[in-house]
Amino acid sequence: MKAVWRQHPATVKKVQAAIRPERRLAYTTVMTILYRLYLKGFLRRTLLNRTHYYEPAVGYADVRDAAVGQIIDHFFQGSREQFVQFLEGRSDYELPPNTNREMAELDETLL
Repeated sequence: MKAVWRQHPATVKKVQAAIRPERRLAYTTVMTILYRLYLKGFLRRTLLNRTHYYEPAVGYADVRDAAVGQIIDHFFQGSREQFVQFLEGRSDYELPPNTNREMAELDETLL
């Protein structure tokens, strides 16, 4: 998505060159990923002279905001205030009520 946000409309070849200049991914791999993003509604696609051109259907800020919202919901029980405190380094992490301490320790280990 970042490659398409930076330069659009983008062809598969342009995206392939942009995402990993040092390690070329197969053309078909990039084509499959772009096609799936198109099917999910993240990209728009136009066919011109047998070449598909992709453009973002969603904005970077929208995707970023949704991802941050999911982090806040998952890790901070929906509290933006706790999230801001965490970012400022002044947060004391407390387990949510009714949390099994052993499971929380396992979750912390996995993070």
